Amino acid sequence: MSSKKNKKTGDHQAVLGATAAAPVLMWHLTIAYLRLRRRANKEGRQFYLALIRDGIPKDHARKLADEYSSNLSLIRLIR
Repeated sequence: MSSKKNKKTGDHQAVLGATAAAPVLMWHLTIAYLRLRRRANKEGRQFYLALIRDGIPKDHARKLADEYSSNLSLIRLIR
């Protein structure tokens, strides 16, 4: 009987540990994603400027740069 009680206690501790770690993990993942988005936006602007410098019309350059920087999607990362 005491082994069942120890197992239940161990299960509860594991659940509590995972529950306590989840917010910290989500915080770290959120920060990493935001950094990744910021970098993608910066590179999208640089790509746009390079296209303009090379003679691509502004409307086409904007569309290409938007596609370039919007490829980073949270849903695509999860899948």
